[in-house]
Amino acid sequence: MARLPLLHSSVGVPYPANPRKEQRRVRKKSLPFARPDISQRERDAVDRVLRSGWLTSGPEVHAFEEEFARSVGADHAIAVNSATAGLHLGLQVLGIGKGDLVVLPSITFTATAEAVLYTGAKPAILDVGRSDYLLNAEVILKFIQDRCETREGKIFEKASGLRLKAIMPVHLGGRPCDLDAIQAIADKHDLHVVEDAAHAFPAKYKNRMIGNISDMTAFSFYATKNLATGEGGMITTNNEKAAGRLRRLRLHGIKGQTWGRKRWKYDVVEQGYKYNMTDLAAAMGRVQLARMNEMQERRMSIAARYREAFADIKGIQIVPDPDGSSQHLFTIEIGKEAPVSRDRFVEEMYARGIGTSLHFIPLYRHTFYKEMGYSPADFPASEEIYRRIVSLPLYSAMTDDDMEDVVFAVRETFAISR
Repeated sequence: MARLPLLHSSVGVPYPANPRKEQRRVRKKSLPFARPDISQRERDAVDRVLRSGWLTSGPEVHAFEEEFARSVGADHAIAVNSATAGLHLGLQVLGIGKGDLVVLPSITFTATAEAVLYTGAKPAILDVGRSDYLLNAEVILKFIQDRCETREGKIFEKASGLRLKAIMPVHLGGRPCDLDAIQAIADKHDLHVVEDAAHAFPAKYKNRMIGNISDMTAFSFYATKNLATGEGGMITTNNEKAAGRLRRLRLHGIKGQTWGRKRWKYDVVEQGYKYNMTDLAAAMGRVQLARMNEMQERRMSIAARYREAFADIKGIQIVPDPDGSSQHLFTIEIGKEAPVSRDRFVEEMYARGIGTSLHFIPLYRHTFYKEMGYSPADFPASEEIYRRIVSLPLYSAMTDDDMEDVVFAVRETFAISR
């Protein structure tokens, strides 16, 4: 068996140097893959709203929008009940609909493509970069050159006849896509850019906050996200006219807000949706936003500890995290030379009481998208990534002992498996 360095955990138990296969340290209480970091401040904020008597969209939502817009440097932030809702509304306001095509990456959650389908448009699912798992300019250009044609200055997919209308980059794990290169393609071909930033708060791209760069940017505040409100999201834009319509569409197409209306009269000016955020969620979000620096520093310190602890393990490749990453995920690849397969590694971690996850099963592998004609053979980079990736727990509510238990479990698994 290979000898791993003898280190020490915060609980005083040495990491294994020459463990036997029958050895396995198991946590008394399993560590979940993710858990929101909720303090007494969030509880007090929610209680304040409960006692106010106004629970739905109101003053807390309005304040949260203003504070979030300032935090990312955007002119407008519109609170919604999910990033999915934000993506849908953003696409619709930009005029994306039936007869249109939106390019997006294969490795993402289904919500990315689903939002496109809501508009009546079609998602064009593309492969990703092998090293960073992100949609990049090279892949987009190859799609345009090989599978599209130009008619009257517009780009159309040859096979479907649909017009390419937008690019939807996904900042997977909080790692920013190369937005300058993507925007250059968009400018050349008259395309919109709508960022799926569900993982990307508070991420930066070339010292610019994600949220004030493209036409639209949608964030998620789901329970596992860096900023968590249980359910919720935000869409940001610098376009004042678009912001007004986003606000209208998120609540049934009603002109004006429910909160602050003096009398009973209102006017529905177009078909809208029930996508608004509650004051309960916004109250939590405001506290989480105020705590973001401390929570982000904690995530960064955990990620740094993981990188240090796994650097010498043959068979583990750590996905590079560029400057500006939100550190939403800590993803590793279990390499070909590893003594354990990815699936076996996951089972060994669970046997030790450590939760893991996979981000994500590529879209084309799901039954729904297979029926659209997508095949794994068309996605060589995504296929290789999918076979090897696993995400480890990374959240600011983790204690030092939690962190060291993850490190111990990873090292023990690799040592015993040799």
